[in-house]
Amino acid sequence: MDTHAAGFAEVGLNRAKELKTRLSVAIFLALACFFIVGGYEPFAWLGVVVLGQILDWFIFKPLRLNPEGAVSPRRKFACILIVTLNALVYTSVAAILWAEGGEAGRIFATLIICGALLHSTLHAARSTSLLAASTVPMCLYLIGLPIASWLYFQMEPATSAVILIGSLVYLGHLAIIIRRSYEFTDQLVRANEEAQDQKNRAESASQTKSDFLATVTHEIRTPMNAVMASAILLRRTKLTKAQSEHVDMLNDAVDTLLALLNDVLDMSKIEAGKMTVERVDFPVIDELQAAVRIWDPRASDKNLQLRFEATPDFPSAIKGDPLRIRQILFNLISNAVKFTEAGSITVSARTAIDAKDRPAMVLEVADTGCGISPVTLSRLFAEFEQGNQMIARKKGGTGLGLAISRRLAELMDGTLDVRSVEGEGSIFTVTLPYELADSQGAIDEDEDVDLDVRALRILVAEDHPTNQKIVSLFLSTMGWSLAMANDGVEALEMAALEEFDVILMDMQMPNMDGLEATRRLRAASGYTQHVPIIALTANAMDHHRAAFMEAGADAFVPKPLDPNVLIQTILTYAKASMADVTGSTTQIPEPAPASSLSIPAWQLDQNLG
Repeated sequence: MDTHAAGFAEVGLNRAKELKTRLSVAIFLALACFFIVGGYEPFAWLGVVVLGQILDWFIFKPLRLNPEGAVSPRRKFACILIVTLNALVYTSVAAILWAEGGEAGRIFATLIICGALLHSTLHAARSTSLLAASTVPMCLYLIGLPIASWLYFQMEPATSAVILIGSLVYLGHLAIIIRRSYEFTDQLVRANEEAQDQKNRAESASQTKSDFLATVTHEIRTPMNAVMASAILLRRTKLTKAQSEHVDMLNDAVDTLLALLNDVLDMSKIEAGKMTVERVDFPVIDELQAAVRIWDPRASDKNLQLRFEATPDFPSAIKGDPLRIRQILFNLISNAVKFTEAGSITVSARTAIDAKDRPAMVLEVADTGCGISPVTLSRLFAEFEQGNQMIARKKGGTGLGLAISRRLAELMDGTLDVRSVEGEGSIFTVTLPYELADSQGAIDEDEDVDLDVRALRILVAEDHPTNQKIVSLFLSTMGWSLAMANDGVEALEMAALEEFDVILMDMQMPNMDGLEATRRLRAASGYTQHVPIIALTANAMDHHRAAFMEAGADAFVPKPLDPNVLIQTILTYAKASMADVTGSTTQIPEPAPASSLSIPAWQLDQNLG
């Protein structure tokens, strides 16, 4: 859309907004003129003004309905013509007052014209042609009336000259105002264009960063899957003391790398406004206890007492996001274990009323660690802050955990605060509003379906040989039979020839990716419409998860693979599918989505083999 056309559209919108004001002023002027000069002329003038404004409304209507569209030459001419006519008609009341109102009428008429000129320069400044159409008739009135009075109404030449000079001075000032207005408008337009350009660049940079993070996530998670799996499988073998220590170091390195990767991804999503929280029924006590159990081994290694306490009135099941609540508590306990050398760590849960008079759960993590100095407290929740460089070197970490935790609490309309005394310890307090779960029975664990899952036949669609081996080693301990497909095409062919109990689907594969293969499996007739499809992919960002679910997958397990999560997910969906086939009404609980957190290797069940 060109600038000239944009100016016509903007003036049309302004005139529509100010229509009521113009009509109200016209009524006032008609009444004032009637009291000053009498007669029927003021009301006849008002009728012509109303007719002109109606025509103005309809002529500018197409521009208001489509302000981004092109304006034809005929439409432009009609707009200029109606604006000119309305300016002549609207200001003609000044001529009536000037001719028949005496000295008071002339003063009033001059003020009317000056006000109308000022008003026109404001609302028509975006179009030069429409500005001229509205102001030229008024200028002619302002200059012509004193000249006409001198020539035809025997006004004193000196009086006419003074009025004329005053009018010219006013018009000169008005011209300066119009020029300054154009300069200011041009600057504003340029500033808006520059701001829009900067916004486009920022959005492009943000998209580039997102694409880069997605690529890096995939490329890092794929080899980390092999490293983490190797550490887990090594742990199952008979190791010497030195070898066990080497595996421990390997596990620690994997934990650190995963924590770094996930923290950066989470902060990126939060800053981009793409972080979302769920609202589902879940057993909150179980989730809190699970988060505490994760840190039991680390606390024991440091001879720390790690306790969990909940008041009797604390709800067992609520609506909320179990993953994010667990993530917050995970980060807080992690910090407590990291910065506490002796004593205890107490995780407590109680209910309260928050600042908005809502029921809230209050989670506190209290430690007897080194405490936090007042200077550090003031910037504790800022990104990449770790107190000082000595702490960063000694304790490690990204400095993002607390910042992410506070932002997650705020996303759930809650708060995260801290109280600390240097040398005595710290207490981190999370306050989150909650609602009770709709049905306790909906989230209580039911008895397992009494169906045989020992002889599952599983199709694994995975193009990477190392990942194929990892999945095979993880699942072979369960006695399940696996068939390997190297891409989506092979997966479709194998699924058409044989009936599988579960299909594991990678995302990025040659010939046909996992998304397309999943869609075709769901679209085909037969058992593939309902067979459990579980996504196993290093593309672990939220939009990847959403894309797989939209394609028809049942669950999403990100790489690096946690064998416990993988096996439990397969069991859950296989049992649910078999229950559906046999007509069982037993409800199988859906497992919590695989956490975006790093799951420490020492948390994994060592008895799988």
